[in-house]
Amino acid sequence: EEVSFDPIPRTPEDSEKESDDEEEQKSRLSEEARIQEEEDAEELYRDVNINQGRGLQ
Repeated sequence: EEVSFDPIPRTPEDSEKESDDEEEQKSRLSEEARIQEEEDAEELYRDVNINQGRGLQ
């Protein structure tokens, strides 16, 4: 049986701030995902360039 644990206790007065934090967290996550995709693409092209340098196409 899995029990989820929320390290941040939620109270009604936090709810407005919490929604801002969630938005901020979403934008930060999407930024990290975008950066990761760019790095993956660079790595992919680097692999392709290495192969072309060896005469493999």
